[in-house]
Amino acid sequence: MIAGIICVGNELLSGLIENSNSGFLARRLYSSGIAVREVNIIADQDSIINDSLAKALDQCDLVIITGGLGPTEDDLTREAVALYLDRGLILNEKWLARMESFFASRGVIMPENNRKQAMVIEGSMLLENERGTAPGLFIEEQGKIIVVLPGPPNEMQHMFDNKALPLIKQSNSGIQSLVKTLKCVGIGESLLEEKIKAYGQWNFAPLSYVARGLEVDLQIKGSGSLQAAEAEIADAEALIRKILGDAVFGSGDDTLADIVAALLRGKNKTLAVVESCSGGQLANQITNIAGSSEYFMGGIVAYSLESKVNLLGLSRAKLQAEGAVNESTAVDMAKAARELFRSDYGIGITGLAGPVSDQSKKPVGLVYIAAADHKKTLCREYIFGGGRQAIKERSSQVALNLLRLMLLSD
Repeated sequence: MIAGIICVGNELLSGLIENSNSGFLARRLYSSGIAVREVNIIADQDSIINDSLAKALDQCDLVIITGGLGPTEDDLTREAVALYLDRGLILNEKWLARMESFFASRGVIMPENNRKQAMVIEGSMLLENERGTAPGLFIEEQGKIIVVLPGPPNEMQHMFDNKALPLIKQSNSGIQSLVKTLKCVGIGESLLEEKIKAYGQWNFAPLSYVARGLEVDLQIKGSGSLQAAEAEIADAEALIRKILGDAVFGSGDDTLADIVAALLRGKNKTLAVVESCSGGQLANQITNIAGSSEYFMGGIVAYSLESKVNLLGLSRAKLQAEGAVNESTAVDMAKAARELFRSDYGIGITGLAGPVSDQSKKPVGLVYIAAADHKKTLCREYIFGGGRQAIKERSSQVALNLLRLMLLSD
């Protein structure tokens, strides 16, 4: 199955809003064995939508359109698609009632222009929007599939995963091309490939490597019948995990924060953090996980010398003599995190995010990361590049991985 993606919105063309929908959809389709032939970003004009849809259907088996399903006059996608297919628009009474109930629950009367969001293309299947008012549509037309989705990423992603993708997979019968992604960390792309090649002749599913900052996505590709493709991937995955060990931290959409959360929950342990150069980036990643209050006790951004002394109880004389960017300070911060929040684990991060060094003249990107529990403390020195934001993000990722390894060893 070959797919095309059309993203509708003047705000996308002006750069007012970044187009994240196409990347999300391409990744989801690729992992389901569906190749994306093209991605187009177009204006909110019915003639342009019609032309783009016609060209995509000529080349693709599946066309996914995002955006233009709102209640205003310039939201024209459903009307343009209906016109192209020469189908009428009919009022879906059930969805209208749901929208009216949605507004009533918030103590307001539904604006009249929202009624257009309950208009669906004749012969289409309505895809319920559990996070908004614009439903999606699943349309079959002369052996092709058209999926129309809302533009807001939070709504679109949930609808695609839970409503549209299962229907697409049902229609994609016959020979399957599946992809599974293993998430790796703490090992570079080239070294990862070398380790697998050192195993010997690779007579398993084809592999590809995609570097993403400090992580590497290792993609395993299986083909054949659904059962054969899944078995081919499973055999390759088992061997890769054996070769790479703890360098594989997850698969699919797993993040390091997800894995650390699962480990902390599984061991019934708690965590607290003290950050300096990462500026709260680590705490942000941790608290992005729903239910993190079960294991995350809290965090402190101790950026200045005064905060390190007054909030953490670190020695002023020691900091003035040795500076704040060193192993000793990182260790003291990790221990202070445990003591202040009475947590099982503590993390301390201190470094120089740049763009220029301080009076110590130490290199920009120098970061010390420590993780402590009641028995031991680990500390590592790193030199990160890529600018201020990249240094903050990489510091947080490495801290999570250091904690992950400590949890696995306990």
